[in-house]
Amino acid sequence: MRPIDVTRSAARPGFGRPRLILAAVATIVIGGAVAGLWSHRDARRVRSIDTETSAGYVGDQACARCHSDVAAHYRGHPMGRSLAPARDTSIPENASQGERVLFKAGGFEYSVAEREGGVFHQETRRDVSGRLVARVEGRVGYVLGSGRRGLSFLIERDGFLTQSPISWYTQRAKWDLSPGYERRNAHFDRPVGESCLYCHANHANLTPGSVNHYETPIFQGHAIGCERCHGPGEEHSSRPSRVDGRDDTIVNPARLEPSLRDAVCEQCHLSGARRIPRLGRRDQDFRPGQPFQRFWTVLVPAEGAGGDRFVGQVEQMRESRCHAASQGRLGCVSCHDPHQSPEPGERQAFYRDRCLNCHADKPCSLANEVRLKQGPADDCVSCHMPRQRIVDVVHAATTDHRVPRFASGKPTVEPRATSPLLVPFHAFLMNDQERAGIDRDLGIAICRDGIEGAARAISKLEPALKTNHHDPAGWEAHAIALGELGRKGESLAAWREAVAQAPMSETATSGMAAAAQAVGDRELAVASWRKAVAIAPLRSEYRAGLASALFETRDWSGAATESRRALELNPADLETRQLLTRCLLRLGDQAAAREQFGVLLDFDPPDRADLLRRFPTLAPIR
Repeated sequence: MRPIDVTRSAARPGFGRPRLILAAVATIVIGGAVAGLWSHRDARRVRSIDTETSAGYVGDQACARCHSDVAAHYRGHPMGRSLAPARDTSIPENASQGERVLFKAGGFEYSVAEREGGVFHQETRRDVSGRLVARVEGRVGYVLGSGRRGLSFLIERDGFLTQSPISWYTQRAKWDLSPGYERRNAHFDRPVGESCLYCHANHANLTPGSVNHYETPIFQGHAIGCERCHGPGEEHSSRPSRVDGRDDTIVNPARLEPSLRDAVCEQCHLSGARRIPRLGRRDQDFRPGQPFQRFWTVLVPAEGAGGDRFVGQVEQMRESRCHAASQGRLGCVSCHDPHQSPEPGERQAFYRDRCLNCHADKPCSLANEVRLKQGPADDCVSCHMPRQRIVDVVHAATTDHRVPRFASGKPTVEPRATSPLLVPFHAFLMNDQERAGIDRDLGIAICRDGIEGAARAISKLEPALKTNHHDPAGWEAHAIALGELGRKGESLAAWREAVAQAPMSETATSGMAAAAQAVGDRELAVASWRKAVAIAPLRSEYRAGLASALFETRDWSGAATESRRALELNPADLETRQLLTRCLLRLGDQAAAREQFGVLLDFDPPDRADLLRRFPTLAPIR
């Protein structure tokens, strides 16, 4: 197989409230031979991976000074268009016609409005007569995605990034709820954290301890840049050193041994069932040329667990006969050019050529007329990498990277429910030291998987925390697992330890607030919720938590104030609207209570009959 030289010029064509809060915290708490062929006899192919480089990042412009052709083509690659400011992006035409409703879902209307100051996404609720009940909107700051499969949108408010509930799905040319919103609509309140942006942005400047607040400027570069795959370029751009056509001041993934070469792609394209940063690591710590397993533990269902074991493309490729037969030499860049995507009219020929690089001596066994009848384009992919719809990704499909010899005819892949039978994807690469930390990572991964998962998590985490006491993420997971088992006092103690180790941690602070409220420590609950609100004033769930804690201290006025602030951020929070109604009744404001209760009923709550029984004096007259 002819290798794709990933350093060459790309000019050539063809290439309950406390419990709910704890659940949210838990979700937050928890990357002729084959291309890149490596020979043990050529030690110079492997860049030193044990020495932490002191070289700094210089940005794409520095790279483009010498590699202008590659840079120009890369700007058209999906990775080169992974994130952009909204002002630099054209939204699909059918969204720019005034403020018309694009779609309806779950009783809400969704629209996009362009006016002075930018593009605004809106979510509207109306009653059965069409009367406006509530509306909330957010100004789009950034567009996420290249547009090949779709576009999602980031709302930016005072440095806080949240996801819009509105997304564009290119493959079906339609607007709909953002991925995951069909199961739980987070409205405009889903935080966009560091781990999400790691795979969609070049670099984001997260405020320490925060979930989704970023220092300005938020981004250093927008789309994924050259140095994400080639490593920091300061030394290379200032003092390049080429010997026999090679330069060891920069990483060339094609010259790395297979596992290190694959890690460059896996940092973003490998997620597994759960992906946990190793102790003391952040996503940003990874540098191309270093082993993946030192930075993340990716857990996958154990073999024989049943169901669709592998959903992701990297995992599927690893399971393929092509990968096994090549003894791991086949990797992502064997088929994909990371600098340039083939034009639509060239894709079939391009990928057929990739296949024939290995299979030229044993071509398709089908007769020409049979093969062309099945696939008139005469491409290998249509038969051996059929399109699949992944259940968790609405309106989108991908190809089966297991490269089956015979297509199964199964077009839909359903991800497995999280199983306690999880194993590390890179177990075969781990040394004893790396393997020793797996129990800790597994405990974090399964801490919220019901009673059985929580019990197993505790059995993994307790020894790990004795060995490495300073582990805020480990203590948070331990606290979550204890809470799952109803061991509230012990859970609060674990949250206290997490906060002691990371005083400005948003997740630890809000977790401790919910745990304190659960055990009836009202003073600690109020103080912790206030601190969480101070850290993240635009998180509606923190203000709702504070309102609930204040209500328990009989501070009706304070609870009403925080309830209103929470509802300004998320009008669809029916639990908080009910709490506001109760506050107003305690304050003796019957008219305001009836108004809020009417809005609550206009949202058509599932417990409508029960609410009418609980608030008989507020039953609507109309």
